[in-house]
Amino acid sequence: MKRFILPLVAAAAIVLPAIAAAELPADVAAEIVKMGHVNDPRTSKVFAPLHKPLPTDIKITRDLAFGSDPLQKLDVFTSGTGTGKPILIYVHGGGFTRGDKHRPGEFMYDNIMAWAVQNGMVGAQLNYRLAPKNLYPDANNDVAAGVKYVRDHAREYGGDPSKIVVWGHSAGASLVGIFVSHPEFLQASGGTLAAAIMTSGGYEFKNKHVYLGDDPAKLVERSSVEGLKKTNIPLLFTRAEWDPEGQMQQGDMINKVLCDAGKCPEFRLMKGHNHMSQVFSIGTTETAMTDLALPFIQRHTNLKSASN
Repeated sequence: MKRFILPLVAAAAIVLPAIAAAELPADVAAEIVKMGHVNDPRTSKVFAPLHKPLPTDIKITRDLAFGSDPLQKLDVFTSGTGTGKPILIYVHGGGFTRGDKHRPGEFMYDNIMAWAVQNGMVGAQLNYRLAPKNLYPDANNDVAAGVKYVRDHAREYGGDPSKIVVWGHSAGASLVGIFVSHPEFLQASGGTLAAAIMTSGGYEFKNKHVYLGDDPAKLVERSSVEGLKKTNIPLLFTRAEWDPEGQMQQGDMINKVLCDAGKCPEFRLMKGHNHMSQVFSIGTTETAMTDLALPFIQRHTNLKSASN
C-alpha cells in the first residue's frame, strides 16, 4: 500500500491498548521482527505452513459476477443450514493496484472466510477494479456494488441483509473507510452496515495518489476522516507493531482524531504482528486478531458465541 507522509503522532498524545500475540510460534515471531517495518512478501511463506486445508463442510461459490468487468466478482462461503446469519464481507489490499480475493493454491484470504463460517457467519470476499487503469470512484463503486449483491442475495445463503460487517485490510481498509464515510457509497449498497473493521489502512490523503488523484482539494474531499467523525456505524481499527511507518501514523492519527471528536472507536495495536500477519494469522493457533474481531462482530450483530 502507498506510504502516507504525515507528521508523527506524539507518543504522549495517545495511549494504545494492545493485544499480545497469542501462541505466535517463536520462529514466526522472530521472522517478523527480522523483516522490520516493511510490507514483506515473505510473510505469506512464513504463515503458509500454519494453515490447514479448508474444512470439507464449507461450501464455496466462486466468482459470482456483480458487474461486467472481469474483476467485479466475489466468492461466498457457507456451511450447514440456518437463516439470519451475520455476513462478513472482506476487501483485500494491494496498494490499489494489485491483490486478489483468492489465488488457487494459496491460503489467503479463504482463511478469513473459513473462520467466519466456523463462527456462525456467511462469508464473502470481493475483488474490485484496480488503478491506474481504474481511478476514483471505480473501486469504491465496486465495493458498494459487491455489498449490494450480497445484500440482495443474502437469504439465499442463510444470511441476514441487515447484519453485514465489512472488513478491509491495507488498501482495502482505505476503501472501506471511504465507503463508510461517504453516504453515496452506502446508499448505492442498498443500506447501512452493522459494523466495519479497518486493519492498517490509510484515512487521510494529502499527496499524489495512484487511485485518488493529485488534486489537493479532491484528496481532502475523498479522504475518510471527516465522514468517519459523523458516522454512527460501529468501527474497529487495528494497526500492527511492525507496520510500515505510513500505516503506523495513519492508525494512530485516526484514533486520536476520532477520540478528539468525542467518537472514540475501538482501536488496538497488534503486538508482534506486521502489516500482513494480522490477517494471515487468522485460522491458525495465533488468535490475537480473532479474539478481538469476534466479540466486536457478536456485539453488533447479536451473533451467538461459537468456538473460534
